[in-house]
Amino acid sequence: MKSLHQAQKLNRAAQKAIIGQGTSSCAPTGCHLNAINNSNDRCFILSCPSKYGHMQLVNGTYQCCF
Repeated sequence: MKSLHQAQKLNRAAQKAIIGQGTSSCAPTGCHLNAINNSNDRCFILSCPSKYGHMQLVNGTYQCCF
């Protein structure tokens, strides 16, 4: 349970750190390993926090796909 609490705390800190970053012309494509998942099967990558993708199982690993 302690690990879950630490992960949630880290997630909130990461979200605060990336608010306001990105551009409106950002249009990610494909699937990305390094992504933030909001636990509703929606995700985003740090370079495009305003564009949401969906978590999908790709080659045995969940990735953020657009």
